[in-house]
Amino acid sequence: MNAGTHTIGALAAGTAVYWAGSFSLAGPEAAVYTAAVLIGGLLPDICQPFSWIGRRTRPVSTMIQKLFGHRSITHSILFMVFLYFCSGLIPYDWGMAVQYGLTIGAVSHLLLDMMTPQGIHLLYPVKQKISFPLTTKTGSKTGEGAVSFLMLCWIVYFGVHFI
Repeated sequence: MNAGTHTIGALAAGTAVYWAGSFSLAGPEAAVYTAAVLIGGLLPDICQPFSWIGRRTRPVSTMIQKLFGHRSITHSILFMVFLYFCSGLIPYDWGMAVQYGLTIGAVSHLLLDMMTPQGIHLLYPVKQKISFPLTTKTGSKTGEGAVSFLMLCWIVYFGVHFI
C-alpha cells in the first residue's frame, strides 16, 4: 500500500477506536492523538529508505533496511509491542494519547500491508510471510482505490454519525 492509503487507514482505525469509547480525549490530547495515529500509520515503513517516512529519516531507514530488510521487524508483532511499551513511557495525559495513537496507526499499517500479495513477517523473526486470502496490488487503482474509498466512508460515517 502507498502512503496515502496508510494515512487514510490510520485515520479510519483511530476514528473507530476513539468512537468505540475505549478512552476519552479533549482539546490538546485529541490533536496529539490524531498526529500520533498519522505518524503510527506511516512508521512501519521506516525500513524502506524511499518511503515517505524513510526519506525523512534516511540514515535510520537505511540502517534498518540493511539489518532487517523490508516488511520484516517493523511489520511484526514484536515491533508493535516495542512501540507500545516505549511510547508508554511518555508522561502525563497526552502520553496515553501518543501511546494509543502510535500503536493504533501502526497496527492499521500492518493490516493494510497484509492485504498485498507480498504480505508481512508478522511473526518476525519467523521468516513466514502472512497475508490475507484476498489481496490487492500496491498502487492498484481498483484494489487500493476501493480500500481507500471504503475507509473514507468509514471516517465520514463515524465523523458525522457520532458528532
